[in-house]
Amino acid sequence: MRRLSPAQRWVIGLGAFALLCFVVGLVGLVVGLANRYGCLGADETWPEYRCTGDDSGIIWGSVLGVVGLLHLGLTGLAGAIVWTSAPSIVPRRPPRPAPNVGVNLVFSYGTLRQPEVQETLFGGPVPTTEDSLPGWRLDWVTITDPRVIRTSGSDRHPILRRGTPEDRVEGATLTLGHEWQMRAVDDYEVADHQRVEVTLGSGATAWVYVAADEA
Repeated sequence: MRRLSPAQRWVIGLGAFALLCFVVGLVGLVVGLANRYGCLGADETWPEYRCTGDDSGIIWGSVLGVVGLLHLGLTGLAGAIVWTSAPSIVPRRPPRPAPNVGVNLVFSYGTLRQPEVQETLFGGPVPTTEDSLPGWRLDWVTITDPRVIRTSGSDRHPILRRGTPEDRVEGATLTLGHEWQMRAVDDYEVADHQRVEVTLGSGATAWVYVAADEA
């Protein structure tokens, strides 16, 4: 089930308020009519005959009923516009099929560690463990994909290049238990990166995204 954007939540709240106005107005109108004409005898009909009393229930009930109907109509129109444009407002969470038999480890030295990136790609935080990658060094690449820039908040991302045995890149290992999570990371990493398998400083084997010309 996909999340609702703030605009969608506002539309639902306004719709509920409009419906409440309409129901209260309808009840007030019925009660006002009952008070006004409920005392008439069998041979008396309205509007020729009516009880003496206050007409405020009829007036306010009619007003609230009309306001509620107008409000519902406008809210329905706004809802149609908001729901039509909703895919561009809130990204859909990826589907969640059954987990893999195995577990994929991905070494991140950049934006994959950011909570907002994990929220967008995986629907929430994933297990993350500090680790390092020996024999590689950091460089930088300018991103042009607007989707990736929007997700990470920056057009400048780190990228790995082969270094000397003394070089070491600090980062963290992400534990991904679903194949769709790996596909989400593959889609997030632009064409400048290539996924390769490496041995980390802890001795664990993990996937990492390096410069495509270094793979």
